[in-house]
Amino acid sequence: MGEKVYVGLSFPKRMIAHFEDCVELLEKNGFEVVVDENDHTLNEEELVSRLENAYAFVAAGEKVNDSVLDRVPTLKIVSRMGVGYEKIDVDAMNRHGAALTITPGANAKPVAEYAISLMMAAARKVCCADNLCRSGGWRTIFGTSLEGKTLGIIGLGHIGKQVVKYLSGYDMRVITFTRSSPDPEFAKKYHVEALSLEDVLSQSDFVFIHAPSTPQTYHLLNKERFALMKENTILVNCARGEIVDEEALIEALKNHQIGAAALDVFEKEPVDPDNPLLKMDNVVLSPHTAGMTFEGRKIVVDMAFQNIIDIRNGIAPKGLVNKDVAQVLNLK
Repeated sequence: MGEKVYVGLSFPKRMIAHFEDCVELLEKNGFEVVVDENDHTLNEEELVSRLENAYAFVAAGEKVNDSVLDRVPTLKIVSRMGVGYEKIDVDAMNRHGAALTITPGANAKPVAEYAISLMMAAARKVCCADNLCRSGGWRTIFGTSLEGKTLGIIGLGHIGKQVVKYLSGYDMRVITFTRSSPDPEFAKKYHVEALSLEDVLSQSDFVFIHAPSTPQTYHLLNKERFALMKENTILVNCARGEIVDEEALIEALKNHQIGAAALDVFEKEPVDPDNPLLKMDNVVLSPHTAGMTFEGRKIVVDMAFQNIIDIRNGIAPKGLVNKDVAQVLNLK
């Protein structure tokens, strides 16, 4: 038997296009693959029991820390299906000489598509129109057009760039706030202006968040920054909920400081049933599902599996997060 790779899925494998081909790729490279379709994120005890003798763990939303790694000394790779890794203790991974990998860019197109669909739904009040028809009503509902508006993007990485590409035909002005300098060729081709965060917020008609969750981005959008925004601005968040101060957002929506919000992520997930956002008609809600397409999941899984193959073969994959372990694992 080869090294054990435990794959935890919080959804049925039929939701991934050609999933068996992905598994076959690992098996052809000599791994023993264990696929576990769970209907929930595993807690520590469940995870440790399933990772017994595992060499690699293909993770969804599970937490991995010193406690887990101490109890599973064989574990050398945690391969995240996605780019967020806030639930993985990177310092603990370093202490145990284990690699953490993510799948940069693999999910960009599905998430960008979904973010735009949320924007469209909020701008044209699709949910209100749907509810009206279902309740027997019939009246004209006015929305907001995109042409000629200003699109502001916080974080111009893989997903942010894809949003710009998809919306390039709408004759919108595009401005961005990003902590690193924008790709000059991309910025020139798509006429993207890099501005301060305050200028992006004050000038945008649509604000998209596509930044990672870090200590620096925690509550990046707060009471003071909502006050900078136009009263008709539509906020779209398909990144992480904690980037937005949810209490401040609720107040901004109630007080008409901004026009609407379209949210796929929240500070607490699942959303509490008494969360005021659930009762607001100027909010479009979604259960953290932006990246979930049959085709998109295969791209993510392919990359997550390939990261494991690369490391076992002594290659440092581009998705390696804790590069300090490269020397420990003899990666080039």
